[in-house]
Amino acid sequence: MVIRFLRLKMLNFKGVLGEREIIFNPQLTQILGANRTGKTTIPDAALWCLFGRNSEDKADFGIKTRDKNGAFIPELSHEVELFIEVDGKEVSLKRCWVEKWSKPKQQEDKVLTGHTTNYFVDGNKYTETEYKEYIESLCPESLFRVITNPAFFPSLEAGKQRALLTKMVGEVSNEMIAEGKPEFMAMLEELDGRTLEAFLQHLSYKKKGVKDELDRIPIRIKEQKDEIVKITPEDTSWEKLEGDITAAENAIERIDEEVADRSKTLDTDYEAKATERNAINKLREKVQSIEFEARQTYNNASRNRTNAIREAENSLQDTEREINTQKGRKESAERALNSLEQEKADFRNRWQLVNDEEFIINDNELICPTCKRRLEETDVQEKSSTMEENFNRTKSGKIEALEIEAEQLKKRGNGYNDTIAECNKKIQELENLLPAKKQAVADAKAIELQSEESILQGNTELVELKKEIETRTTALDTPNAASEEVQTGINALKGDKKQLQDKVDSLKKQLYVRETIANKNARIKELEGQEKTLNQQLSELEKKEYTAQEFTKAHIVELEGKVNALFLNVRFTMFDHKLNGALKPICECTVGGVPYSDLNNADRINAGIDIINAICRFNNVYAPCFIDNAESINDVMPMDSQAIHLIVSRDKELVIINN
Repeated sequence: MVIRFLRLKMLNFKGVLGEREIIFNPQLTQILGANRTGKTTIPDAALWCLFGRNSEDKADFGIKTRDKNGAFIPELSHEVELFIEVDGKEVSLKRCWVEKWSKPKQQEDKVLTGHTTNYFVDGNKYTETEYKEYIESLCPESLFRVITNPAFFPSLEAGKQRALLTKMVGEVSNEMIAEGKPEFMAMLEELDGRTLEAFLQHLSYKKKGVKDELDRIPIRIKEQKDEIVKITPEDTSWEKLEGDITAAENAIERIDEEVADRSKTLDTDYEAKATERNAINKLREKVQSIEFEARQTYNNASRNRTNAIREAENSLQDTEREINTQKGRKESAERALNSLEQEKADFRNRWQLVNDEEFIINDNELICPTCKRRLEETDVQEKSSTMEENFNRTKSGKIEALEIEAEQLKKRGNGYNDTIAECNKKIQELENLLPAKKQAVADAKAIELQSEESILQGNTELVELKKEIETRTTALDTPNAASEEVQTGINALKGDKKQLQDKVDSLKKQLYVRETIANKNARIKELEGQEKTLNQQLSELEKKEYTAQEFTKAHIVELEGKVNALFLNVRFTMFDHKLNGALKPICECTVGGVPYSDLNNADRINAGIDIINAICRFNNVYAPCFIDNAESINDVMPMDSQAIHLIVSRDKELVIINN
């Protein structure tokens, strides 16, 4: 798609008062003028007409025209109409910004209440949504701004630049880089869904762990060697220590044999005493059995007394509770009976009123409602007779209802009296039971218990058993002179054995140093083996890291090669190589190795044109390109799009060169 500007008409737009029209050349239009003559107003007007924002991407900017004092000129319509050619077809686009004025009540002057925007395509009015959709169908705003301003793309964030360039060349997949290279293919399998950056971080983490462990191993080996030197005694014969230990252990064995021989005499005496002790224990068991039976007798009697008291008290409480219940029923019936007496008094009054009712005819009831004259005598008698019959019937009904009510009142009164009589009878019966129940409680509490001690005092068998136990225990505890002599000799032998055992323990402690030294030497060999294994692991990790770095370099070369093939002079650096070997994704434009930020204005413009040409070719969309400060460049890079040069000159008014 090729878009060209044909004409631009502005009405009261920015500094322009009235109408101004710009005619564009299909290839190149040069717009010359001094500063503040309105060169920038032209791209601002075109972009505002299309998208509602100026060349700085601002929607809120100075559209309104001011007077010589700097005040806005009111009630002006601000319009821009842009005539364009889209693939050879002419289209007119128009945006109007109109002030809304209204006169409030009780005010003489109109006031500004807001603004409205109108949209037109080929003279037909569009809604805002329809207008935006139509412009978007021609060229999306994001693409239009990139291909119409050489400075726009380099001003984007690096991430957005990378995204646009990557979209143009397509993603460089890991599989493309690894194809035909076994070491790269093996690395991709190990990635297992991780990114290359995550894989490198993982390798770095593992390398650090291995290196840290390698750094610690020499320290540990030195610690073991230093401890060996520290604990190794001087002029020590391990063989002599072993001989001394054997001699001492043999002496201990001989002492144990002699102690065993002498203990046989004690064993015989011990067996006799054990037999006697068992007999005494059996006597003690009999004593415990007698005491247990006495305790059981006391506990049973105490439990029976407690149960008797509880049952007597519960029975008394149940009777007292039932008396209170009956008294409550009686009081309730008495209250109801008193209330009934009041109802009866009211009933008698109502009965008397009904009974006293007499038939009386009112003279007004004998007047004809139509002619207002007294009825004829025959009519009077007939109506009086009818009215009297109705009266008697009504009175009879009332009396009949009162008789029914009287019967109900009587039944209720009889019921209440029956309840009171029944309660009095039950209360009397229950109160007659109270003395016996109270006496039952007193009798249960009066039961005397024989204590456990008094039960045992009368048991002669228990007394005899305790005496026998005391006598036989005293005899058993009396020392045996012969046995004591044997025991004294055994104790002396055990003292000698302890001295020898202490000597053996001391010698073994010295000999244990030899085992400790052997363990430390084994630990040194183990650490040396670990060191060898860790070095192998480190070598393998470094090999994987090298492969990953080479893969990254190949990826960079491939991506940058594809990107840079799009341009004539511009080159893009897609990655920044950090001092620690890491790679940071960037997107830096350069020309001849010089970064865009360090280029002079002419080279920046040509770099922007080079980028625009590539983007236009990729999207197959060409639109007018505004080149600001074009006076600073001698040789403008050729481009396939319509070019509009904004040139600073000494002209006090705009000069348009379009031929």
